Amino acid sequence: MNFSIFCVFLASIMPIAFIGIAKVAGGFKLGNNHAPRAFLNKAQGKAFLAKSAHDNSWEAFAPFAVAVLFCLQTGVNETLVNRLSGSFVFLRLIYGILYIIDKPTLRSIVWALAWFITAFLFYKAWSYSPEPWYQKFF
Repeated sequence: MNFSIFCVFLASIMPIAFIGIAKVAGGFKLGNNHAPRAFLNKAQGKAFLAKSAHDNSWEAFAPFAVAVLFCLQTGVNETLVNRLSGSFVFLRLIYGILYIIDKPTLRSIVWALAWFITAFLFYKAWSYSPEPWYQKFF
């Protein structure tokens, strides 16, 4: 399996790990499972921060996954895509940890770095396309 595809998988399970941390930190019990979102919406402290990391991880996942797939589809150098994908996953893990331990400035810096990786992947896919995008319309 291509490493960047594995990174997409890792990015897809990261939110699940963060929500697990939120549930543990919030004192979630099996009896709360009938309405887990209502329980987590009342979360405070570390549970709230972990839930927020979970929410933001889902928000970052879709653009990252699409950018990786575009790069692989258009033939961008696989080593570059692998390195950027691994860096994204690492940064997003650090981001989640910084969110949970309440380090907002560092968290924002790491968020921006991960966002720039996603944007750069989109740029590489767009610029590597063998046919300029505008030629398809004219």
